[in-house]
Amino acid sequence: MKILFIENRHKTFFYEPIARRLQEEGIEISWLIQNKEFTPNLESKKYCIPYPNTKIDIELDTEIESLIKIDRQLNYFKQKDSSYFYYYYEKIKQILEEIKPDFVFGESTAFHELLTILNCKRKDILYLNPSSCRYPKGRFSFYKYDTLTPLNGSGEVLENTAAEKMISQIVNRNSVPDYMKLKPPSKISKINDKALKLKSYVFGEKYNTPNPIIKLRLEKQKKQNIIKWDEVAKQSIKKGYDFLLLYPLQMQPEANIDVWGKAYRDQTKLIEDVVASLPKDCKLVVKPNPKSNYEISENLICLAKKHQQIEILHHNVKMDNILPIIDLVITVTGTIAIESIFSKKPIVTMVKTINNKIKSCIYINSLNVELKTIIKKVQKGDFPRVTKQEMIIFINELNQLSYKGKISDPYTDASCIHQENINDIAKAFISVINNYDRKN
Repeated sequence: MKILFIENRHKTFFYEPIARRLQEEGIEISWLIQNKEFTPNLESKKYCIPYPNTKIDIELDTEIESLIKIDRQLNYFKQKDSSYFYYYYEKIKQILEEIKPDFVFGESTAFHELLTILNCKRKDILYLNPSSCRYPKGRFSFYKYDTLTPLNGSGEVLENTAAEKMISQIVNRNSVPDYMKLKPPSKISKINDKALKLKSYVFGEKYNTPNPIIKLRLEKQKKQNIIKWDEVAKQSIKKGYDFLLLYPLQMQPEANIDVWGKAYRDQTKLIEDVVASLPKDCKLVVKPNPKSNYEISENLICLAKKHQQIEILHHNVKMDNILPIIDLVITVTGTIAIESIFSKKPIVTMVKTINNKIKSCIYINSLNVELKTIIKKVQKGDFPRVTKQEMIIFINELNQLSYKGKISDPYTDASCIHQENINDIAKAFISVINNYDRKN
């Protein structure tokens, strides 16, 4: 059995103790390393791809070009050249052909991971992205390739009382996904991280590491945009005669929307399209992400200012305060979908996921036609209502399709490499490897 892990900065050192456990099971471990500063210490095969230093010949590939369009370096950090995608694609292809892994494990975020996924699809190699399943907390799923489709799961069934308690905690905000509770790294950790990234950049890693000057400018602009947003945003919205549609902004750059929801990664355009599809008696309420990043732009603020049907909320406004008066929620791939299901709040999504199995969570692919129809159903009281038993079945399905364990990295959460968590994660890896049915 051969397994290939994909380096992803600090996440690599989360995978390292897991890989060690797998080695103890007789599994051959290899690493594909894009940034050599994050090379693991584990005795194993390591394939470090040299940074390109010559002219790269390109034979256009439509699937590679589609990955270029969603790359964060090009979209956010003003990267000009994209020919390195072709260089890395060929290098990754050669590595896969040499190793012939049975499984590849990595994220679906950075360009070299997405290129590995593309290669794996073409070679029929299973690529799995271990990632938090959001709810139930403290659990994760193995998502196939660059999708939100989970593979297998522990199959653990919750007792009805445990399921009901879990649902109640989600509704009352007593339970939040693991990634929402992370403490910021210490000042020393931040300094060391910045120094390591700067070292990476100086020595040639300019493909996942932004230009430091451009990064500083973007951070300054981000802070200014957040201030401008809050200056015109509302601290509260009173329920009036208008129909209120809520869109919670998703943080960017982030795989949740840049990869899994890539068709809608331009959130300003999405908001503009949503508003254009609304009846006149409907208002779109836009709630910022508590950890706003680059998704708040001057263009989005200008759109909100000039459009009477858009109401934007201040960063101080919590979901608890706004959700009760909302008539309908719309999201691309946000966690709000699960929270809305358990809060019995009508929700529509722009990307189809397991959440759409629940009748109160409707997938739409045509804003113009479907959104107006759904709004009318909600207004008439004809929107599907989820029952208590259906919610119990749903939380159980999320539980069964996931495994116990917290996916993170030692930089943002040191507890992720504690012995107990590594034991749980390694157990899940072994389970998914041993129980994989290639026919499915």
